[in-house]
Amino acid sequence: MFAVLTDVTVIFFDLLIYSMIFKLKRDTPLYRAFMYGGCGIILLFYFVGVYLWDIPASLAAAVFMTVPSFLLFWALSRHKGSRFLLTFCFVDTVSLIVAFIGRYAGILFRGGAVGAFFVVLTLFSILLAAGYRRLRAYHVLLDTVDSGWGTMAFSAVLIYFALIFFAVYPKPMIQRPEYAPCWLTFAAVVLACYAVFLQSIRKTLHIQKQNERLEREKHLYQLVYLDALTGLYNRAAYVERVNMLERERGTDAVCCVMLDCNHFKQINDRFGHHAGDMVLRRSADALRAVFSETTEHLFRIGGDEFSVILPGCPPERAEALLAALAAELECASAEQGMPISIAAGHACTRPGESIEDAFIRADANMYQNKAALNCQSVRALS
Repeated sequence: MFAVLTDVTVIFFDLLIYSMIFKLKRDTPLYRAFMYGGCGIILLFYFVGVYLWDIPASLAAAVFMTVPSFLLFWALSRHKGSRFLLTFCFVDTVSLIVAFIGRYAGILFRGGAVGAFFVVLTLFSILLAAGYRRLRAYHVLLDTVDSGWGTMAFSAVLIYFALIFFAVYPKPMIQRPEYAPCWLTFAAVVLACYAVFLQSIRKTLHIQKQNERLEREKHLYQLVYLDALTGLYNRAAYVERVNMLERERGTDAVCCVMLDCNHFKQINDRFGHHAGDMVLRRSADALRAVFSETTEHLFRIGGDEFSVILPGCPPERAEALLAALAAELECASAEQGMPISIAAGHACTRPGESIEDAFIRADANMYQNKAALNCQSVRALS
């Protein structure tokens, strides 16, 4: 009777762990009824096969337990593929090791079948008590981690069949108990490998969570510091960058550039606000193309106003870059069929002068240049 109870207990706990560790495709009463009903049928057929039809226990375990339980939980589980295969082999491997320890304990001690039953019952109870709280964490792993399962699933299958092969070849281990310590040592190595596997997945989950947090922080940063229309940094970023450079620049000169779209209001009135948005985006693209080495210092600080910070840039270099910007916008104007130009002014910090003061002088220079370009822009719009 206790031999029967031991086998049934192993299968019962095996199915119980499956039902706890796999997440159902749909967590509904119908799916749970299919799962529990299927587990009951598996238990019944195993009992009938072994104790009424005299089928060897190892064959009955494969025919009435392993294959049907694999198909049952494959059909009901939310997770397929490598995740399912790894989880299934892991649970079945642990159950196989527990069953072997129980039977080996029954051989070593006088309790026989009674001792084996209580050893199996105790080990499974300890496993459930220790692992119950970790099931939720494993569910999170199944749901969120997408990589790393394939190789581990392949290794789990090899380990699973190696355990079975060593237990039955060249003859069942129960007939050669002197080799049991070797098998148990191998089983301990197997469990250590699984611990490494799970730790690796947990680290992958930790890295994934860090990446998600970084993505959220990046999104918040974009909301706070990036201009949604042009993709350039906004005025808040401009103020922060000026303050940072003021603290760190030392005696190095900083070239400050102020830019303003010419006759932006007239463009909006004549061509529509969508055209005005296009002008702003195209101007931002031109800025990124010309000032490609310092894109972190490009800002849209107002409606049609832009600024550029050029640390360590001499005035001659700034003038060459602004000439290239004018040429870039001239090409854009021809492509879009409307006048696109920017008035620019620049100024470099003098000894003892703040960056903000240099920007004030650059702004004044920009308005002088803007006045010179107004007549040409008005003629183009008319």
